[in-house]
This record gives sequence, C-alpha cells and structure tokens, in this order.
Amino acid sequence: MFRKKQSLPRAIAFVDFEHWYISMERQYSVKPDVKAWANSLKEQYDLVEISIFADFSNPGMRAELEKIRDVTNFIIDTKNPSEHYKKDFTDFIMLDHIYQRAMMGKDIDTFIIFTGDGHFNSVVRFIINQCRKKVGIYGVTNATSSQLKHSASWYKEIPSDTEIYKTYYKLIVETFDYLTVHREFEKNGTFDKIVARVSQKGKIEKKAVSSALEQMLNEGYVYKASAVGEKGKKINILKPNWELLARDGLWTQP
Repeated sequence: MFRKKQSLPRAIAFVDFEHWYISMERQYSVKPDVKAWANSLKEQYDLVEISIFADFSNPGMRAELEKIRDVTNFIIDTKNPSEHYKKDFTDFIMLDHIYQRAMMGKDIDTFIIFTGDGHFNSVVRFIINQCRKKVGIYGVTNATSSQLKHSASWYKEIPSDTEIYKTYYKLIVETFDYLTVHREFEKNGTFDKIVARVSQKGKIEKKAVSSALEQMLNEGYVYKASAVGEKGKKINILKPNWELLARDGLWTQP
C-alpha cells in the first residue's frame, strides 16, 4: 500500500493521534493534516506502514476518521473499557506495538514515532542501541519533550514557523471575509481591531496574530487604505488583496 522505490530507506510510522490532534487544536486552532504529513514522508522513505493510535470516543477525533482512512487502515482505537480511565492508556498500547515491531522489524531501516510524550524515551533508546535502527520523532511545536527529541536520531516539530503563520493567515482571512459581508471595515477594519478579533476567536496571543498580520502586509496579502470612521474622522484600515490570496490558496471565492 505504501511501497516506494527500493532505493529509499524502509520505514514504519506510529502516530499518537491524541497528542497531534489535541495539541494542534489547543495551540493553533487547526486540525492535523494526516494526508499531507504522510505524503511528505513518502518522498523520503519506502513507507511500509502507518499505524494511528487514539481514543476515538472523543467526538473531535472521531470526526477525523474518514480523513485518516484515506491514508491508512491501521487504526487502533485505544478506548479503555474500564470506568477507571487512565490518561496514558494510549501510550501503553502504542508502546507495546512499537516494541513488538522493533523485535520483528529486521527489514525496517527507520522507525518514525509521532508523539510528544517523554514516556517514549526508553523505546527510542532500545531501537537505536539494541536494534541498531534509526528513530525519527515528530511532535507538535511547544508540546514535545526535549529529552525525547534529543534521544532520537532526528526530530521534526510541526507546524513550522511558516506553517504556523499560514494557520494564522487563514483565521485573518476569515475575519476579512466577515468584515466584507457585514460591511464593517470602517468600524472594525483597523490593525488593532483585526488582531483583537482573531486573537479572541482563535484563542491565540495577540502578539502572534500581530506578527502574522505584519507578515501579510509585507507579502502583499493585505494593504493599507484610508476610510472615514464612525465619528467622521479619517482612519487607517486594512484591506485584503483577494486576488493574491486566491492565487496562493489562502481564500476561495464563494
């Protein structure tokens, strides 16, 4: 299913989807893009298998199942049937699968583990030191154990700074859409008011939104314009460059 050219190193991936989903939602107000992530891996590896682990009784994660099935059928629901729920039950199940595959995976060159939890330090060291294989760690930015990252052969955090900005861009564009539909640019189209609105809606620090909006100005996605405010005074507002936003996939015309 995931076989690629034999010249590429063979890899197997294990994904703690709870870490990915919850961390992305809390910090960046976006959902994981499993397909894009898998496609990027397949450019570098002969990806033999991807296994996804999560308690899919969570409504938000359950809603992502259709997208996950577009990528892999190796989906392990880790819901604990016990009424005494253990928070790290997913970790235990995932670790068991990784250890078993490490013992049998003589044909695998690289084990890729997507998690932010320090509980995985031991299995990373085991695979590298005992199995003589490489281990790559993927984790969500600002939600991944430093010890885990530095015990691996390599690590990568997502989203990158560029990807984070693009996430904020989309939230800012949604605000421009709202201001356009409701004709509120003269009332709420100033830099500070846009920042405040996006910050509140996305639960993002104003400083981060402000930096992203400045970057959009620098890249030409947004431009400054003059308008007359509610009290008849001249004010500076921001306007979107819809043509450029559409060209770069940041806005789709309704």
